[in-house]
Amino acid sequence: MSENESTIRKEKEEDEVTADLNTDRLYKIPQEVSESNARKDSLQSTENLEIAGKSSTRSLEKKDELLVGLNTEGLNEIPHEVTEGDTSKDILQSLESPQKIEELPTSKSHEKEDDENTADHMDDEMMELPQEVFETNTKRDTLQSMENFELAEVSSTSVLPEKKSAEFPTELNVEGLMEIPPKILERDVEKETLHSLENLEAFQKLSTSVLQKTREDEIITDLNAEEVNQIFQEDVEGDAKRDQLQSVENPEITEKVLTNILLEVKSDEFMVKLNAKGLREIPQEVFEIQTVKYLHLNNNEIKTLHKNLGNLTSLEILSIEGNGLIALPPEISLLQKLRVLNISHNQLACLPKELSNLENIKQLFVSHNKIDELPADLEGLETLEILDLAANNLKTLPETMVCMKKLNVLNLDFNHLLIFPKVLCYLPNLIKLSISRNLIQSLPKDIKKLRRLQALSMNHNKIIFLPVQLFQLGKLQKLRLDDNKLEVLSDKVENLQELRVLSLANNLFRNITENLCNCTMLECLVLHGNQITQLPSRMHRLKHLRELCISRNQMDNLNEQISHIQDLSIIEASGNALTCIPVEIKNCMQITKVDLSNNKLSQFPVGLCALVALKILNLSGNYISEIVPDISFIENLEHLELSRNKLSSFSEHLCRLTKLIYLDLSENEIISVPPKVSNMKFLQVLLLYHNKFVSFPRELCALRCLQTLDLSDNQMQSIPSDICNLQVIKDLNLSNNQLLSFPSEICHLSSLEKLKLCQINGLKLTKLPEDLPKLTCLRELDISHNALKEIPEGIGELKHLVILTANNNYISKLPKSVSSLSDLQQLNLSGNQLICLPSGLHHLQSLKDINFDENPLIRPPQEVCKGKQLYTIVRYLESADERDGKILQKILKIIAGNVSFENFEFFCQKLQCNNAEIKLLENNRSLVLEEKILQALESWKRENQALTPAGMIEQLIRILTMTGMHYLTNKVKALKIYAQSVKF
Repeated sequence: MSENESTIRKEKEEDEVTADLNTDRLYKIPQEVSESNARKDSLQSTENLEIAGKSSTRSLEKKDELLVGLNTEGLNEIPHEVTEGDTSKDILQSLESPQKIEELPTSKSHEKEDDENTADHMDDEMMELPQEVFETNTKRDTLQSMENFELAEVSSTSVLPEKKSAEFPTELNVEGLMEIPPKILERDVEKETLHSLENLEAFQKLSTSVLQKTREDEIITDLNAEEVNQIFQEDVEGDAKRDQLQSVENPEITEKVLTNILLEVKSDEFMVKLNAKGLREIPQEVFEIQTVKYLHLNNNEIKTLHKNLGNLTSLEILSIEGNGLIALPPEISLLQKLRVLNISHNQLACLPKELSNLENIKQLFVSHNKIDELPADLEGLETLEILDLAANNLKTLPETMVCMKKLNVLNLDFNHLLIFPKVLCYLPNLIKLSISRNLIQSLPKDIKKLRRLQALSMNHNKIIFLPVQLFQLGKLQKLRLDDNKLEVLSDKVENLQELRVLSLANNLFRNITENLCNCTMLECLVLHGNQITQLPSRMHRLKHLRELCISRNQMDNLNEQISHIQDLSIIEASGNALTCIPVEIKNCMQITKVDLSNNKLSQFPVGLCALVALKILNLSGNYISEIVPDISFIENLEHLELSRNKLSSFSEHLCRLTKLIYLDLSENEIISVPPKVSNMKFLQVLLLYHNKFVSFPRELCALRCLQTLDLSDNQMQSIPSDICNLQVIKDLNLSNNQLLSFPSEICHLSSLEKLKLCQINGLKLTKLPEDLPKLTCLRELDISHNALKEIPEGIGELKHLVILTANNNYISKLPKSVSSLSDLQQLNLSGNQLICLPSGLHHLQSLKDINFDENPLIRPPQEVCKGKQLYTIVRYLESADERDGKILQKILKIIAGNVSFENFEFFCQKLQCNNAEIKLLENNRSLVLEEKILQALESWKRENQALTPAGMIEQLIRILTMTGMHYLTNKVKALKIYAQSVKF
């Protein structure tokens, strides 16, 4: 043992010497760095090399040291003339990013002759080192970068497994780790044990592979970006170039995604999660983690699976949903322990026959693919319990499905089945069957064999009649047959004694059999969209009925028998011809929702006033003209809709509904609001549009909880200052009123997020207030169909604005500040007088929906804007700015060469040059006249930087006209017109 200890000690000393040599070659620290810090760096590097090399054999360790030495000599030779401070950190960052290195000056190594070939070879393949680096003073970051780079080099060349990074506490940084005494650190490392050496190798290789792919992606991105720069080198400058580079699509995985992969993968032997990482293939190293049980690869771009998938023999759950998968490999049959397979939302056209070899599969999800038929060899799937085949192209099912004796749940929605597959009738354990959205016209008699079936859904088919055998399914609890062509419900329906839900909406029923009332367990009855004139007379027998949905039928009255259904909670009877509601409905004390909209009720149903549990009541679209006093007894009412009635006033009785949150009184004939409205302390939404208000109801300003207020389509002329009391208002609609001007009082509503002042039928607004920027929370602004000529410059201060709608005005120019609306996603300026667009549109990186139609646009022309693509418009504007800049410089030279000495002073005065500046130019004998004028013009140009080049040209034309230099004026105009006529 003593001999081994001496050998280990000797190897340790060799490691220290090697580490020192490598450190000296990698990072030639400036002489100004203190010797104590240099020794600390060397010791920290040595400790890390000791940890990394403890598990390796002697021969392979020396091989690694040789490789590290070669890489060090070839890659990291820094010139002596480095700057102080954080030099080493900058160099390391450059080494990790080839993209940065290629942009910096190169340097040649000055090492020994026997290393030159290796160093040159490595330099050619990887990168060239900089001669100059930026100065900083962060020595700690330098040390951390040195340590990371050394460990990365050892990892990239070693074939032996290393300790997983997850074994060390994540909260310890490198510096803290390096401060731990070597003996303690070694003892802690030795305490750590690996669950599986093979798993450790696999995760280390996965780490190395991810880092290597990151390097490749950076190089590919550099090449692509360089090509794009060459294409647009003369057209794109500044921010446009940066945007262009951001739009380059990476053919592999982005660096950021790759870096995060290892952080999100659970580094144990049971689960690997790589959802939504942009992967185009499964990393090969994953296949070597043979003990993994759960593999999640959802929402990537994987099109094929490698045959090595069969190596994952312990896999129990495999989910590859939402990829571009086009086929499964035959090797999937090797996954004998697989219990769940999810391959939904892919591009699969067929399933391999080897799938039947999965003897333990219990759940198979294959929805939203392109499968035309299932393989006939399905005998092996005897353990399958759940099968989802929805949204495929299936027309038939194989007879071999009869072997799926344990199948409980089957989904065949959204396929092309013309006939109910008879094989389904021989699945004895089927509990839930859904075949909606197919083309089935009838059901087979053998359906009676599904004796354990509890839920059957066949919505949106073409079923004409139901066989009596269907009603022999004694355990059926849910039967959904919406959107078919059924006319008659058999009397045998009474045999379904376990039935809880029956949905027959949108069929052709004229009446419902009385025998349905013998299904006493029924809880939900849906009969929407039929031609039913009355309900069965024995409805009272349905003691457990909770939901009765009979909207869009032809009933003119409700059977008073429903008043005996004590558990009734929801009644939906809109779109009928009901003229009254039986007062006996007051006995249904459990009712929480009633919808009687779009009927022919002329009076408020008094029976509803006794329903103390009622929370939602909809009586819109009737003929109610008065609110009864007893409405106040519905003390728990929270949602009330009375729109499209004949109400002439905002009843004070409504003000007693103190728990009301939502109130819709729109499209009535209301002219005022009672003062007692302040009692509605919890009211959040109030809709009063399309009434007869001639002034803003000041009483509404007392509603401190109001968040949404709609007073559009009235006759209001002004807004009171008290509106500022609505301190939590978020949505305000004042469109189509008779406002004489934009109400500046609105600008004090700091919580406002949505403001609408569209005046299609109202008095047109001509100006926006200067205080508009005070609406700092505004996200949506609609000022369309007015007579606005401009948008104030302060619009740019609305930093949260997402939607700006200003179509059909007279706006001729957009303020430059529009480019500050970084959150803007929708911009509609169609139907205005815009001639040119601001160049700063490229800053609107969130903009998705734009509309500049019906404008007399010249810059850019309407043809460019017609496609509604921001990138196309921005590219045109950038080219136009560059062109206008060149034209401006040409015009300046023309003017400088044609202004006479006699006109010099007068011309400079028109340029608004001060007298001192003019005298200074006149007395400067070192300049000729043309140079003096050119200097004056350049000074004028600097003073007018706010103008675009095109705007400067227009200004110069006006100045030349005022000075009476008509020949020069015409010459400049001709050059401008010629430039505009040139297509580019």
